[in-house]
Amino acid sequence: MSMRGKIALVTGGATGIGAAVATQLAERGARVAVCDINERVGRATASEVGGEFIACDVTRFESVVQAVNSCVGRMGVPDYAHLNAGIMTVPTGEPFLAIEDVSVEQYRRIIGVNLDGVFFGIKALLPGMREKGGAITITASVAAFGMLSIDPLYSATKHALVGFARSVAAANDGGRVRINVICPGVVDTAIVPDSFKGEQFGVMPPSMMAAEVVDLLESGANGEVRAKLKHKPAFVVPPIDVNR
Repeated sequence: MSMRGKIALVTGGATGIGAAVATQLAERGARVAVCDINERVGRATASEVGGEFIACDVTRFESVVQAVNSCVGRMGVPDYAHLNAGIMTVPTGEPFLAIEDVSVEQYRRIIGVNLDGVFFGIKALLPGMREKGGAITITASVAAFGMLSIDPLYSATKHALVGFARSVAAANDGGRVRINVICPGVVDTAIVPDSFKGEQFGVMPPSMMAAEVVDLLESGANGEVRAKLKHKPAFVVPPIDVNR
């Protein structure tokens, strides 16, 4: 399906899944706003896809609002948005910590990026997109459905994103904006520890996940939560019916 004339905004768009999504959206004809805190790499990615780089720190509401306003001013109201920025509790290469050894600052940081960034994005994007129509896809993780003993906070934020997205989608059901979630397995990105990049973990290239994101943006259902593992077709994870 052609996206010619469409406008897309991607947070965490400089590298990894976000950069792959920006590339595939551009290949379909969309103009892409690459939003990231990493200006050097973000500008390079935006140049490669023929898009616009917009500096954005997703932990700051003012920065997210400014990024959305900049996109609207320079390109127009987005038709699509991929809220993708995410981190683990410790930087890549550092040893994981027992939960009691995680500092309050580290806790605030992962909550700021993984949760605040999505809330701020939804809050800033919905008013304009609600009138125009479109889709917002959020990056969570298959860690949202189980446990991740090496990083409980990462798992907690991904659980929260699935519940948040489903609830916001239900609250906006019948509107013109679809909100859905992609839950990747292990993807070969900078935040994934090297110990998780062995063949036994089924590591996927970012392009494989990007294809699912683009499909969700194009035609995914409102409230859809889709998981993707390397050796298994993508599948929808249904919510539990609490009324049964």
